[in-house]
Amino acid sequence: MRVAALGLAALWLMGMGGGNSSTEKVVPIPDKNYTVMVTDSRGAKAEAHRFTWEGKVHFQGQFGQATVSIPFPKMQSVQIVPTAVTSSPNLILAKVKLKTGETLELTLERTSKCYGETSFGTYEIFVRDIAELQFE
Repeated sequence: MRVAALGLAALWLMGMGGGNSSTEKVVPIPDKNYTVMVTDSRGAKAEAHRFTWEGKVHFQGQFGQATVSIPFPKMQSVQIVPTAVTSSPNLILAKVKLKTGETLELTLERTSKCYGETSFGTYEIFVRDIAELQFE
């Protein structure tokens, strides 16, 4: 009898727990607000505020044999080139245009994600699904 009562009490307490039944995603919040116009591979455009890459305010990837980090304030735009040949099927080519006018070819992890907030809700997209980013 005690075991049954204990089992029922445990089920009841689990049902009353503080679990979050909301399906809304939590967007990483950066220290500084970066606004980016995102165009995805289907042509849909969204203005994303508090934009981050994996919760960071820079892109990190391979530039030749080196690993580099390029902070958002230095970027003007990023164009993803999904058809370009890379050293691994897990990587994708990104052409990063800096505010200085210089363009760098950087390889990024295909499955890394960018996050932001839009006027219609939270925004989350795989790098492989991005066509272009325009930094404001």
